[in-house]
Amino acid sequence: MKLLVISDTHGSLDHAAGVIAAIKDKISAIIHLGDHDRDAQKIQDWYPKIPVHCVAGNCDFGSQSPKEQVLTFVHKKIWITHGHNHHVKWGYDTISYAGSEKGVDAVLFGHTHTPLLIQIGSMILMNPGSISNPRGTPNPTYGMIDINDQGNMGFSIVSVQPNDLYKPIMNL
Repeated sequence: MKLLVISDTHGSLDHAAGVIAAIKDKISAIIHLGDHDRDAQKIQDWYPKIPVHCVAGNCDFGSQSPKEQVLTFVHKKIWITHGHNHHVKWGYDTISYAGSEKGVDAVLFGHTHTPLLIQIGSMILMNPGSISNPRGTPNPTYGMIDINDQGNMGFSIVSVQPNDLYKPIMNL
């Protein structure tokens, strides 16, 4: 099972559309971590056979999307949130503590537009960066999660290069 993780599209779906079109037959679900959750609905409309999970971000005013969700894939619990309510611009203690309290295997968040992939204890923290307006890296980025039938997970942050949509820059 492969999961595509994107965040902080802010109404600009050009890179996301290119990535999804190229890998649509290889992914089981898309996770959008907010800003703008309306973009997640557009993606769902474009690809109705691929489940799209999303949360609202700090720029999603009046949104009906949840602020967070715990998803389960192959017995692995993944908590998705935008991150702004957990002060991720100032560190990861708050969000990692909340993830531990929820008993999840991974925490996915956005908000900073900066890619991050770290392990704290047995829990993975992933910020896919922004596929539309990156910070801390010259190119847009997205995340990929591979979960095999035994529940083993692999995580990658991928940089969208001009001639290459699949250049991993971080792996766990």
